[in-house]
Amino acid sequence: MKRTLPLMSALLLAATLQGCGDDSKPAKAEAPVAADSASASLPSGDSCSGHELEKALPPAKAVYGYPFISRECGYNDATITYGKADGSQRLVVTLTDTGMPAPGSDPQSETAKQYLAAQAKLRDTTSKNVALLNQARQAALQNGTAAQFGGEEYLPVIDSTRMGDPLAISVPGPDDKAGESTLTGLIKGRYVLNMSSPDKPNKGTAQSLRELFVPISEQMALTKLP
Repeated sequence: MKRTLPLMSALLLAATLQGCGDDSKPAKAEAPVAADSASASLPSGDSCSGHELEKALPPAKAVYGYPFISRECGYNDATITYGKADGSQRLVVTLTDTGMPAPGSDPQSETAKQYLAAQAKLRDTTSKNVALLNQARQAALQNGTAAQFGGEEYLPVIDSTRMGDPLAISVPGPDDKAGESTLTGLIKGRYVLNMSSPDKPNKGTAQSLRELFVPISEQMALTKLP
């Protein structure tokens, strides 16, 4: 099972929201190995073929100027990677179903209980992180502390799916050349959606990444998820 994507430095949020933060954050996802083709055909034995999450994934073809590289599905998650083999473009989308029963034959085993507890924590952490990023934005605007993020253009942005599930977009400051921009959200109270990209279109502002991430989320058939 893959990990989910990092959202934002807890120290930066703490500076903006004294007493409001939660320093728990998901770990970074491991992306599949890139393929050379800009629009690679799905290989035989594709691990996502017939997977429960396949119907909700974005298309296995180029999207918004990002060539398709690969996709990979595990027990309860799916990762699809776009970009160029030389690394000049990269975008990773991960969808995790936290409502799956624990793997194994004994649902009362200690391992099964730990699995279910971890999934519940992932749901809770994701929901809290979205709320925290929204609070950070509002507090920075009200208190005039947007400079801590690099200016208002780099504050977190909150959007939503067509079903109304909130999505939080966060970007690194303008001086952070290595940081990744992320989108995160809890879909239907069960599915954790994450996107990440190190790319910085139009100076990497939050609005620029919103215009990249949100249309891709709208290409996902999230309404088909149970």
